[in-house]
Amino acid sequence: MMTRTARGVALGGLVFAALAWWEASRLESWSWDGPGPGLMPQALSILIALAALAVLVWPGDPTAEAEGGAAPFRDRTFLAYVLAMVGAAAAVPFLGFVLPMLAATTLMLRLGERSSWTEALLYALLLAAGIVLLFGTALGVPFPAGPVERVLSGLGLLRGS
Repeated sequence: MMTRTARGVALGGLVFAALAWWEASRLESWSWDGPGPGLMPQALSILIALAALAVLVWPGDPTAEAEGGAAPFRDRTFLAYVLAMVGAAAAVPFLGFVLPMLAATTLMLRLGERSSWTEALLYALLLAAGIVLLFGTALGVPFPAGPVERVLSGLGLLRGS
């Protein structure tokens, strides 16, 4: 029974990968100055398709877990991740990237993974600093405008904003 479910999910993954490829193929993959906006979505759609094909060929052991054994809505880890991601996506246009990312990471670790507040905040700060330094400073990727991004831009840490 589990192999049928796994194969159904894999077929859904293949359909998603095909639609993602079709949409990403409308974007330029490469330009005179380097990678275009379509390169990463095209690469990711290929990876999704390869993973889905692997599940179709090797769907797993049907005796490993009985059908319906997972209970994502009773598990607070799943709910913490869902709420944090939806909240971050809704907040980014208004608060920029850094603040929602800090809040989402902290809440996922504290509520979902049951880490201490200190551990969750420290990890969130280190992750935010790494993302800002790599993407905002080194690569010049523009971040959505927000209060923290304005301060970091004034300090010269965000080149693309």
